[in-house]
Amino acid sequence: MAIATSENLQVLLQVQEKDSQILAANHEIRELPERKEIEATQKDIEELKQVLKAKESEVHENNRTQKRLEDEVATIEERTENQKGKLYGGEVIAIKELQALEMDIESLKERQTVIEDQIIEVMELNEPIENEIQSLLQLQENHLKNEAKLSEALKEAINEIEIRISQIQVEINHLTKDLPSELINEYESLRSRPGHVGIAKLVNRTCNGCNLELPAVEVDRIKKISEDSIINCEECGCILVR
Repeated sequence: MAIATSENLQVLLQVQEKDSQILAANHEIRELPERKEIEATQKDIEELKQVLKAKESEVHENNRTQKRLEDEVATIEERTENQKGKLYGGEVIAIKELQALEMDIESLKERQTVIEDQIIEVMELNEPIENEIQSLLQLQENHLKNEAKLSEALKEAINEIEIRISQIQVEINHLTKDLPSELINEYESLRSRPGHVGIAKLVNRTCNGCNLELPAVEVDRIKKISEDSIINCEECGCILVR
């Protein structure tokens, strides 16, 4: 059975055109703008996470400081009550001891006042940070919603292109159903090479697959080969259509 008939090769050229359309469609899927938008949004979300983590760490550290100060106030209050108990309990009657207790109580009050001021300062530090955290959380939520929206748009765009690819594949299957398997296998093997086509026209002495001009001797040799034989370009290897 003749393999590389003129009719078969013309059909194979149509197949290659369809294959090129599929390659272009797959490239389109990879380069959909939604992908870059999603990547940018995910980057923003990740950066927000880092900022939030730092801000929450600040709040946590301030809370620890506040708790330590509050514990110190509680200790001072307890000591103050103990000293007041001694001062007014009647157990201590010596003037010097009573004066020492009064001085200690006064000193404790002053220390408590200083610490309570520090607690207020810490609380005031936290307030703007917590407000900023709320704003960042809202921004993060907006980014997450946008990411979900973009992901849905990407999914729909891919689905549309994949439907187109399926339709093209049906056309390819229809074109190749009557082609010799040997010819199809040769074509598939050749086109699978990176940067190469499987079949191309030979126009005058130029192969349209690699756009190189073949030597006159090679062209003369090709002309002498049977019309039904598979002829390959000596430069790029693709099947030549005379």
